[in-house]
Amino acid sequence: MKFFPMFLNMQGRRVIVLGGGEQAAQKVRLLLKTDAEILVVSDALDDELGGYLSEGKILFSNAEVTPDLLVSAVLVFSATGCAGAGAAHAGLAAAANVLVNVVDQPENCDAITPSIVDRDPLVVAIGTEGAAPVLARQIKASLETQLEPDLGQFVRFAGSMRHAVRLAIPKSTHRSFWSWVFSARPRQLFQKGATGHAFQAVKAAVKDHGGALATGGSFHEVRVSEDDPDQVRLGDLRALQEADIIVATQKNFDKVLELARRDAERVYDRSYADAGEADLRGKLARDPSARIVKLVTAH
Repeated sequence: MKFFPMFLNMQGRRVIVLGGGEQAAQKVRLLLKTDAEILVVSDALDDELGGYLSEGKILFSNAEVTPDLLVSAVLVFSATGCAGAGAAHAGLAAAANVLVNVVDQPENCDAITPSIVDRDPLVVAIGTEGAAPVLARQIKASLETQLEPDLGQFVRFAGSMRHAVRLAIPKSTHRSFWSWVFSARPRQLFQKGATGHAFQAVKAAVKDHGGALATGGSFHEVRVSEDDPDQVRLGDLRALQEADIIVATQKNFDKVLELARRDAERVYDRSYADAGEADLRGKLARDPSARIVKLVTAH
């Protein structure tokens, strides 16, 4: 990856937008969804930006753009519509050691804005490093149809329950509990519009300390003939993404392991090629609810 994907906490941080027209307004619309302090620098503002200024949503300056001006920002957008100005702004941002996004000039960008699916606080960002923006928009359109418009309400509720879950449900079953919340009855009820019933189902499960949701762990064997992610079936993909422990009998599964849960414990040991669930669980799993995936070469 040339660009590292990351979500930044913008609360109390300044973002500077250089430009006062439609391009700048597009960036400001996006930034207004965050808690950033937005400073627009331009000779003049169009009507939309002028409205934001009168409402106290942005700050404005017509000062000369210099490194001293930019150094106060965590991020700078150059959105003037002028290629020469964009290149100059990139140089000034570099002198100020500040990340810059120059609209329509990926060669001058330290940061790029992805296509976004917004279900605040759930946010999905799709980037192609500027190589295929049309594809990013197509993926965004597909996700927009898959995720309920009000899904953020469900996510906020789940966030409000995290403390209660930590207190009431054994730590070893937290992942299983949240998997149930987001893939079983609560999510299904929410998708049908029964929001109150969905929330009540979660609260009842917490009150019951997880009850029947406790798991005794799982074991899944993934077989691929070579290190090819396209060979991984849907059921295998789900197992890899939910695994607590991944046992690889060879070290040539790098591409397949890119599909796996990042914080899963990984064990590389050829001697486990013929080991079954009981053997692996006895040697590797300190937690009886651990989900173990064994990755082997198919013959």
